[in-house]
Amino acid sequence: MKQEIRKRANRFYDTSRFGQPQIRVYHRKAVKKKMARYLLKCGCCEQRLEIWYADDGLEIGGVNGTIDDWREILFPLLFVERKGKNLIDGKPKARAKKAARR
Repeated sequence: MKQEIRKRANRFYDTSRFGQPQIRVYHRKAVKKKMARYLLKCGCCEQRLEIWYADDGLEIGGVNGTIDDWREILFPLLFVERKGKNLIDGKPKARAKKAARR
């Protein structure tokens, strides 16, 4: 499950990459009984979200669940693509159905 998160400058209100303030990401390793966590902070204010993780599950914003449960909920959201000014569902299944119709 170990995947590297790209290093970020974590500057406040950094709009250089996306045209909107970039999310600031901080990581803390697991220590003794305390799980590892990612801290996500808003790019334009001090709002924050903690994601605590272990081999068997995730706690996102205080909600515990298995990794498979979170995957089932979040993956469909991450397959959204931009086409011009519109957002479209870019799931691999949707592309396969379009190709099959042709």
